[in-house]
Amino acid sequence: MTNLITKRLALRPMAQSDAPALFAILGDDDAMLYWHRPPIVRLTVVEEMVREQIAAAPLCRYWTVWRGQDAIGSCDLSFISPQDGEAQAGFLFRPDQWGQGFAHEAMAAVTAHAFGPLGLSLVIARTDIRNARARRLLERLGFVLERIQAEQAPSPGIRMDVAIYLLQPL
Repeated sequence: MTNLITKRLALRPMAQSDAPALFAILGDDDAMLYWHRPPIVRLTVVEEMVREQIAAAPLCRYWTVWRGQDAIGSCDLSFISPQDGEAQAGFLFRPDQWGQGFAHEAMAAVTAHAFGPLGLSLVIARTDIRNARARRLLERLGFVLERIQAEQAPSPGIRMDVAIYLLQPL
């Protein structure tokens, strides 16, 4: 899998050694507020998630986002279907890194990779409709709201209305 480099960030293929840094994000109440699962309370759960995500290649590609020597987030392309020319994209960043343009910068690199080297023609993103920050970010990247799916239940005990966004290459 490929490293993606931007002006301020390095997106490196997720490694098992990234689990503690990712646990700091996945266990944070604010970071997980609009996520499809509650905050994770045990490092061993994140370690297993990372193992599964690494093993999911090439169907899924997960990057840990680094700013210098500091892991500040993650981005992914999942359910990659070269036959259909599409994939789903996601991102999650530490709250102390919000509002600085890092998620935009990282996701611009991910979508460029999807449309360039991967040759995809459609990237899909989903977010809780209440997540105004994520929705603004997707719209700034050129994603277009396709529809709202009401009353989704992505995990036991979690119900949300989901905004589904689409991005196609220019």
